[in-house]
This record gives sequence, structure tokens and C-alpha cells, in this order.
Amino acid sequence: MPISEFAGDWKNAPGAGDSTWTRNRLELGANYGNWTVGYTQRFDYRLEYNRDTADLYYRNENNLPARQGDVPVFLRIDQLRAQGFKIGYRHRWQSGIFARVSVTALEASDFQAGQLTGTLNAEGDFFSGTADLDYRYTEDLLLEHQFDMPQGRGFTTDLAVGYSGSERTIQIQLQDLYNRIDWELAPHTYGKFDTIDRDVEDKVQLNPLFSGKRLLEDFRQTIPMYGLASYTEHARGGADVKLDVEYYGNDLRYTTGLLWDHVPGNPYLGYELVDRQWLLSVGDDNGIWKLQLGFDDPDLEKAHSLTIAMAVAAYW
Repeated sequence: MPISEFAGDWKNAPGAGDSTWTRNRLELGANYGNWTVGYTQRFDYRLEYNRDTADLYYRNENNLPARQGDVPVFLRIDQLRAQGFKIGYRHRWQSGIFARVSVTALEASDFQAGQLTGTLNAEGDFFSGTADLDYRYTEDLLLEHQFDMPQGRGFTTDLAVGYSGSERTIQIQLQDLYNRIDWELAPHTYGKFDTIDRDVEDKVQLNPLFSGKRLLEDFRQTIPMYGLASYTEHARGGADVKLDVEYYGNDLRYTTGLLWDHVPGNPYLGYELVDRQWLLSVGDDNGIWKLQLGFDDPDLEKAHSLTIAMAVAAYW
């Protein structure tokens, strides 16, 4: 399903897939020698589900009849909005090996962390079932719980190691390698939905009973690690050959590409094999600016994946 439709009206039936995610970063920083200091804002969102749950939501949005029989339901969300200050250190040895480590102190303003699992059943015009909920949040999107906003503080660490030489460059980046956000008196709702004997005609519509508990308790949130392994084979006079392997949320993605670093603008063209995303980037020789755009369909209204990155630097 295209991104624009997933976040919109769900007019078309969903296809294959079990997750939707976005990672967004805005960073401002300054380098002095081997040290880096900066400010960052971030928004992380990952939604996991099974195909039956996506189909159930689609039918509900379009007032369509329920699918008959048992429908296993699975929905999991991990979301964080935070800002903070980063400090990092980079060292490069004469052999070409380099390492970079950074720590970011974060103040979080918004989060969702929870899971809904169960089984629903449709028989004719009757719709029934049960589902278990375990849900923590700063905004209750399910049951409209009113409460005082909790405070969240924590940190995250990033690590990069690699080798850069005249013939090849190898690098491994691990973002959010170790992290934690500690929330004070965060709302926690858990219990069971029960829709047995609910009479629903001609459409999927859940008006369930819910029995459970609501608490305000401390909670430690962790963010999924993002990893990137890159290999570049340098060519003399031709195009460098690149291979990137990304890891996020237990998924691997592979991108192959060509980099023309002897051409003005240093153009790069890559193709990601799993999501079938094209990646295009340009930048200057001195690292002052860089722009990257990625999509699986040039018509962004139809795109299932989208990457936008821009960097600007100044030296004095």
C-alpha cells in the first residue's frame, strides 16, 4: 500500500507486508578537531501487524462486510519523539582504520509502546471475539484516558568503525546501539477486550467491552537498533561499486550502486533489492553539501518507500 494511502483513506485493499516504519532526524552540529557537539530532534515510528489485521482495518474504513470465520489479530507499536544534545569523538589511525562514537542525552516528549493480540470471528451479521491489550503511552489512542503528561529522559549511543584506503572502504555503523528512555509515572493500560454477542450488520465495527487496569508507573523504553554495513570498491577513472546492507527491526535490506566521484556533483545511483527502491544522491567534493532521494515509484503518491536526506556544512 502506498505511504500516502496508508496515512490517508485506505481506499484500496492492502497487499503483502507486515510493518510500516519511519526514522526521522534533524541535526545541527559543529566539529573541532576530533570532537563533535550538536543538537538533534528525532521521531521514530514502527508499526507491526499481520495481514488479517490490515484487511480488517481496510474493511472497517470502507464499510465492507466482515470476512467470515476466525481472524487472528496482531498489532504492535513502538514510537518516540525526542530531542537532545550529542557529543562525539572520532579517531583515525595511519593504517586507515577509523572509529567514531557518540552519546546523545535525550528529553522525550511523546511515546507509544504496546501490543494487541487476539482472535475475532464473523458469522453472518454477527461479529465477536476477544483480544489482549498491553499498552503504554503519552496519548491514549484507544480508550481516551486523561492524565498528566509524564516526563521521559534517557540517552542513546552510536558507533561506527571501518577502514578507508585507496582501493576500498569498509564501514559498519550502529545507531541506537545501547539506549534507554526512562518515563516517570507513565500511563499503562492492560486487560482484555470482549466483543461476544455483539450484533453488527453488514460491516466490521468494534464496540467492545474492556476489562482491565490502568496504572501510572515508571517505564523504561528501548529503541530498535539500526545497523548499516557498507563496502566500496574504488575504481580509477570509472565508477566506484558500492554494496550496503541495512538492518532494522529484524529485517535486512540490500542496496547495490555506482558512485562517480570523478564527475562534478559526485552522482550516486543505487537500487535496494527488497523494497525495490531507487536511490539517487549528489554532493560536492569537500562534504559541504549532500542531497539524497529514494523511492520505489517516481510518482510519490504511489510510492511504498521514501528516503529524503540533506546535509549542509561550513568550515572556518
